[in-house]
Amino acid sequence: MKMTTCLSVALCVDGGNVDQAAVTIASVLAHLSPGPPLAFHVFYGEPPSRRSRRLETLRVAPHRLFVHYVENRFRNIGIFDHVTPAALLRLQLGEFLPDLDRVLYLDADVLAVADIRPLLAADLGDAVVGAVQDLGLHAAIAEEKVTGRLDYILHVRDALGWDPDNFAYVNSGMLLLDLAALRRERFGERAGQLVLDHPHRFRWRDQDAINLLLRGRVVLLDPRWNSMVWFLEREPRRGHADMAATVLQRRDPWLLHFSGPSKPWHGLVDIPDYRRWWRAAVRTSPIWGLRWFRLLLATAGAQAWGWIRRERR
Repeated sequence: MKMTTCLSVALCVDGGNVDQAAVTIASVLAHLSPGPPLAFHVFYGEPPSRRSRRLETLRVAPHRLFVHYVENRFRNIGIFDHVTPAALLRLQLGEFLPDLDRVLYLDADVLAVADIRPLLAADLGDAVVGAVQDLGLHAAIAEEKVTGRLDYILHVRDALGWDPDNFAYVNSGMLLLDLAALRRERFGERAGQLVLDHPHRFRWRDQDAINLLLRGRVVLLDPRWNSMVWFLEREPRRGHADMAATVLQRRDPWLLHFSGPSKPWHGLVDIPDYRRWWRAAVRTSPIWGLRWFRLLLATAGAQAWGWIRRERR
């Protein structure tokens, strides 16, 4: 298959993470090498808001930014394991972007720390998706085989119908998508209906659907294109992971992915990559500088109150 360079980036958000999408886009542009301009497509699954209008004014020239207001057919699916209905919109990118053959999808909790042009030019071969293996899930499976305490093994075996000893599962926070092929297969319709019909079967909703329906047609990309910070910094199972991949992600990440329920913007955590996100956010908008200052005051106040309580004992 002829290699095709992608020039479009898509994000799917709601009011809870549209400001964070601006940080993601700004970080991509901050590290982007010279070349053809990119088009950023942000799909907002709610009516226009002050925050979404603010995103529309983000300066990206000579690149282009489009904010699309779309109906979210998954809006009645509640949050489960921090997966929001907005995340499921990525299943419909083929339909949302009918004139594009390829797009790079990024979660709004991704921070670019390297030039993404090599990723945009990645060769998918005969695959329809390029992604990075989810080291966290594979590490959890490896640990459970040792401890005998089954949880993720049951999910892979029962929900996905796979052999836990022979599978490859990817994270959907970064996806290089062959939209033309996905449209031909009506993937968006099939995957969306699968999630709607079985909302409690799939632990990670759309990510499970992507892995299930596209199994065997996903090319595994360099792990540095999706370095999951929570796993590298906080996950005790990382000793069971692919050590060569985790070393690459830790030493030379290209896309930092703040997956999981704990986000940098929730607090001031003394983790280098969290501080890295805050520096990028503050450079993006003065609003983030104000939020950082408020969190700083709240943190200092909590520490002071803790000291006073200890002194009173």
